[in-house]
Amino acid sequence: MAGFTNKGKLNLLTSFFQSTTPPTNVYAYLVTNAVAPTADTNTLSDLTEITETGKEIALNLDSTDFNNPVEDDTNDKATIQIKDLVFNGSITAASYVVLTDDDSTEADRIVYAYWSLGSVRTIGGGDTLVIADLQLDLVECE
Repeated sequence: MAGFTNKGKLNLLTSFFQSTTPPTNVYAYLVTNAVAPTADTNTLSDLTEITETGKEIALNLDSTDFNNPVEDDTNDKATIQIKDLVFNGSITAASYVVLTDDDSTEADRIVYAYWSLGSVRTIGGGDTLVIADLQLDLVECE
C-alpha cells in the first residue's frame, strides 16, 4: 500500500499553483502499524513512530535525493523515485515509511506520502535496513 495523503496533495498543489513556500527539506520516517497511514492522515502525530530515536532521514528537494523522473504516456502517469534510504542500528516493529515536511515541531509535520514495508521489520543493533526504489506516482483516475 502506497499513496499520497489528502493534506500532502493539497500542499503540493498550493505550492505550485499558488506559490506557497515549499519546505526546505522533507523527512522519511519509519512508523509502526499501530495506526496505518491512509489518505486521511494529516500529521506525524496521527501515527506511531518506531521507539528507537534517530530513525528519520532528512532529504533535500533536489535531483540527488529525488531522482529518475519519468513521463509515462503508456500508463498516463509521471513518477519520481526517492534515493535509497539506509537505516542503521536497532529497529523494532517498523511497518511503513512516511514522507513529511520539515515543521519545527516534529509532531506537527505534515505527512505527504506513505509506503508499506510489506511486513513488520525488526533488525538488530549491528544491522542495516535499506529501503530502495520508493516511488511517487501522479496519475489521474477516471
